[in-house]
Amino acid sequence: MSNETDPNQSMAHHILYELWYSIAETLFQRACIATELDPEQTEALRRVMLRPNDFQIHIDDEPM
Repeated sequence: MSNETDPNQSMAHHILYELWYSIAETLFQRACIATELDPEQTEALRRVMLRPNDFQIHIDDEPM
């Protein structure tokens, strides 16, 4: 196996990361509305719970 990064895999990681972050943001907003957090509470929680790069996307290229 080569140590070089496959451009298609890099693009897939980026797309999946953006998709996941978008979903997480939507769920976060809904939770804040449901729990009736004020804007200050929402921002404090966002700084703790939605920090970029706090999660990783892993693509397993092994066949199932």
